Amino acid sequence: MNITRTNENGIVTFSPEGWLDTVSSPELGEMVDAVTEAQTLVLDFDRVDYMSSAGLRQVIASHKKAKSLGADFMVINVCPSVMSIFKMTSIDKKLDIRSK
Repeated sequence: MNITRTNENGIVTFSPEGWLDTVSSPELGEMVDAVTEAQTLVLDFDRVDYMSSAGLRQVIASHKKAKSLGADFMVINVCPSVMSIFKMTSIDKKLDIRSK
């Protein structure tokens, strides 16, 4: 999986590509865990077309990391199939998740 990281004005954005699953979510987790400061932590799912339960766990872990930093957290550009997972688990009611 290719994951791009940007940091602009305190907004740290991770943009994974492909599937966020058992194989790829640990890589995203390591990158998110390495963040030491941020005002906002963003997961940009513009190029994520599938997410497994392991990916969902990583989204929740990323939210916890943001909270530990005192940062805002959001998931943006979520495709309909991935959004359905967030809705089915009611995570969309607890986190700031925005569809495409």
